[in-house]
Amino acid sequence: MKYNNINNLYQLFSYQNDKNPEKKIFFQKIGQEWQGFSFKNINLKISLIQKFLLQRKIKKGDRVFLLSNSCVDWVAIDLAIQSVGGVTVPAFTTNNNLDNKFIITDCRPKLIFIENSELFKKNEDILKDLKNKIIFINPFEDNLSLNKIYSQTPLKLCLPSVSKDDLSCIIYTSGTYNNPKGVMLPHKAVLHNCEAAFDRLKDLGFKNEIFLSFLPLSHSYERMAGIYFPISIGAKVFFVKKVENIMSDFKEVKPTIVNGVPRFYQNLYKKVFSNIKNFNEEFSKKLLASLNNSNQGNFLQSLIFKIILNFLKFKIKNIFGGNIKVFISGGAALDSFISNFFLKFDLHIIQGYGQTESGPLISCNSLKNNNPESVGFPVKDVKVKINKTHEILVTGPNLMRGYWGLDSLTKKTLIKNWLYTGDLGKFDIEGRLIITGRKKELIVTSGGENISPQKIENLFSVYSEITNCIIYGDSKPYLIAIFFTEKKVGYKTVRKIVNEVNSKNSSIERIRSFIVSHELLTVDNGLITGTYKVRKEKLFKKFKKEIDKLYPNL
Repeated sequence: MKYNNINNLYQLFSYQNDKNPEKKIFFQKIGQEWQGFSFKNINLKISLIQKFLLQRKIKKGDRVFLLSNSCVDWVAIDLAIQSVGGVTVPAFTTNNNLDNKFIITDCRPKLIFIENSELFKKNEDILKDLKNKIIFINPFEDNLSLNKIYSQTPLKLCLPSVSKDDLSCIIYTSGTYNNPKGVMLPHKAVLHNCEAAFDRLKDLGFKNEIFLSFLPLSHSYERMAGIYFPISIGAKVFFVKKVENIMSDFKEVKPTIVNGVPRFYQNLYKKVFSNIKNFNEEFSKKLLASLNNSNQGNFLQSLIFKIILNFLKFKIKNIFGGNIKVFISGGAALDSFISNFFLKFDLHIIQGYGQTESGPLISCNSLKNNNPESVGFPVKDVKVKINKTHEILVTGPNLMRGYWGLDSLTKKTLIKNWLYTGDLGKFDIEGRLIITGRKKELIVTSGGENISPQKIENLFSVYSEITNCIIYGDSKPYLIAIFFTEKKVGYKTVRKIVNEVNSKNSSIERIRSFIVSHELLTVDNGLITGTYKVRKEKLFKKFKKEIDKLYPNL
């Protein structure tokens, strides 16, 4: 589609609605059945919410807080807010009370949309004095809900002009170390991302695409890649109700495109490889050997390997519905081993790179030019350079306006219209971007060596015995690791894995000692963020005594 006359995300939706109002685009499960909603259905919802927002005197720049799991109403609310010039402030349903209290206090919303009584009760100490601002998506007692708004008669409304430079949303980053920061994204940033994604992925053909969406829509990645990009190409989107049931959703929905994060693909790899090992252990060993470019034996052994591989290709593709064109990975670095593993079964994982501060898209591989070692070339109209400290700098129409209420931090992050990402990287010989680590996580040992923990952690991520791993060693003479495993996995098993990984690394990157913990890292216990990133500082504090014992002479 042409973006010349599209000034905001509501216009993007309206353009597709005018073209094909009866087409069903968003689907969600009601009970055990998938229910589809057409552009026309959703447009009616939007118009009724618009009427309500204007009655409540929501004007350009006013913030509206949205706390809900992914659903059709989430999309309608988001579009309605933006259409009247408002600014959506989406939050993760997994946020703890302190995070939500901070966000609400910081952005001062005029209205609050909340999904249900469960989320209200979870945040009651924050919300109890704001009841006059709250609208429930699902009915709760006699409180105002969407049902009442939807029961009204739609009117022809005079909507304000919303430009590309106006704010679309404020998305609070998950705050791995400090309080969340509110990233102000204008409409043009997300519109650019949609256009750039189409340009980079056009070799997919884009015909009757079906997305299976399971990441939270409050994540800038899924909001763009799971709502607005599908709208821009007229694709269908199915919202997963429960992530634990996603494998059955794959079979029912038969998606062609799936957005995911590395943790999702790591878990998929572990499940698939475990099934292969149970099916034929000898083949599983040869499969791993083939990924390490080892010889498959004599002619007969090689032939048997290829026959079994072709048989499993069909089986494994069918696990995901049989129609997958591409998996897309973003949000963090994905080990190339996992991409190459799935490639053996003709399942392509395309890795991209971005940040909330950039809309989020910065670079991405393509289907025909996919290098799993990299995050691809910068996308259309985006420029990337590496400074003297190896930090990745970005400029383009995708950049944020700044951080809400944090002018000094904005000035340190956006310098002469270049975004200082805080990520470390380099270019390969052809100009693809390779992420080497995170600046604030860079370990500098007492010997002065600079080490990226991300690289080492990724090597451990492919082992099914290990659920999480974090590396420690800043200002210390050597590295140690904390491994999180299932209870059945003991010290000896982990030691064997550590020895294998150490053999691949340089002497300064080797793990000297380690801790094994059977504790689960969950969003609820605050040890991972809503985007599945480990809160390292919390864990380092939690395991301080055990860590100190591993440096006995210091």
